[in-house]
Amino acid sequence: MELIIGVADPEESAAVRDFFRWLRSEDEPPGELRLAARRAPGSMSGGLDVINVVLTQSVALGNLALAYAGWRRARRSRAAVTFTRASDGLSVTVEDGSEETVQRLVQALTPDPVSVPPPAAPLPDGHGVPGGRGAPDACDVPDGPPPGAE
Repeated sequence: MELIIGVADPEESAAVRDFFRWLRSEDEPPGELRLAARRAPGSMSGGLDVINVVLTQSVALGNLALAYAGWRRARRSRAAVTFTRASDGLSVTVEDGSEETVQRLVQALTPDPVSVPPPAAPLPDGHGVPGGRGAPDACDVPDGPPPGAE
């Protein structure tokens, strides 16, 4: 899963760079990290710094959220940080490093499990259903060899 982490306020762009350095200093960073610049919506000038993170393990999102909480508590930054899932644009903006925030971040950004389609509905004539018309039921199959095979 790819995430884009940034701030909306250009004045807070230093917070993104600081968080990037914090993530890079982790013994085991939560994923592949890259600092990039994106043009702010409606801006004709430079861009805002963002962090692109590619998470390759299922626990990496939780590790990223915990790293964010640790950074937030250590830095006391006031910047609202937005985590955006690149695949569908789902965004979550957080302003603190509380346990509730970490849980909300992980729950919101965890991709939905692959859903298994429901079983096909039986056809009106009973086909496609065990024991339905057109499909032999266990009690419809005779025991022993077919007639005339003896």
